[in-house]
Amino acid sequence: MSSGRGQVGRILGFSAITIVFAVVQPFLLVGVPLALLLIAHGPHGVRSGIIATAILVMAFLGDRSGLWWFERGWALVLAGMFVWTVGWRPTWSFSAQALAALGLTIVAAAMILAISPSVWLDVDALMTARAGQSAQTAAEIVGTSANDMVQTIMQRVVAFQVLVFPALLGVSSIGALGLAVLARAWLRGDTRPVFGMLRSFRFNDHLVWLWLLGLILILAPVGPIAERVGGNAVFFMGALYVLRGMAVLLSLVGGISVMAGVLGGLVAVLVYPILALLLSVTLIVGLGDTWLNVRSRVNREGGE
Repeated sequence: MSSGRGQVGRILGFSAITIVFAVVQPFLLVGVPLALLLIAHGPHGVRSGIIATAILVMAFLGDRSGLWWFERGWALVLAGMFVWTVGWRPTWSFSAQALAALGLTIVAAAMILAISPSVWLDVDALMTARAGQSAQTAAEIVGTSANDMVQTIMQRVVAFQVLVFPALLGVSSIGALGLAVLARAWLRGDTRPVFGMLRSFRFNDHLVWLWLLGLILILAPVGPIAERVGGNAVFFMGALYVLRGMAVLLSLVGGISVMAGVLGGLVAVLVYPILALLLSVTLIVGLGDTWLNVRSRVNREGGE
């Protein structure tokens, strides 16, 4: 029973990360990696073939304008890098495989942008237009009853989303890969969990230098481009460290139920001061765990 609840928690967690941070279609981020995983690593069979074919056909339908090429190109490169990483390092944890695949995808994207900088300008403009349309839709839903404060907050959210959409895309890509792996495990009929518990989540400690470098680029007066690169690095790594901080806290309290986690998350989202406090605490704890290794210390002391 506990294993089933844990699986539900993983599905809800990865789904929340994929949807909340998504700046491209979540179906593409989840479906394309799942299809390539099934083709490359199985399970091979009629059912898997039908599912993979259906996903790829649906993924490449639609009007080929706007962000169509970018969304599918990113999903394809991400999926290819993840499939290659899984085959190259099958013993790595999911977080290591996903971060490696994401890093390789970013390198590939950077090479394309270096060759053709106009591609970045087009994508940036299209993302700005999409964010503006989303804000307009939200304003229409809220209606004229929204006061000036609400309108101002919405404008700031849109401006922030435009600035950090690469980081948002990176975070949602990690969540989508998790869902793809869970779907593949279900199709394989795996009875054992393919992921560890959230409270054991961690990643390479050396990645803290990426966060620190981003912080330096924000604070140093080296220009708006460096500041934006730094902001995206800080946001992306900050999201990972918030998750790591949550893992440390869950480890210290012995874990919580899925229902308690969902209710707590809803309260935090609805009450902004609680959300801000929670994010600040978990970020500090996650960063501190890089040097203090809290869980290992607690385990050693508990074993003495």
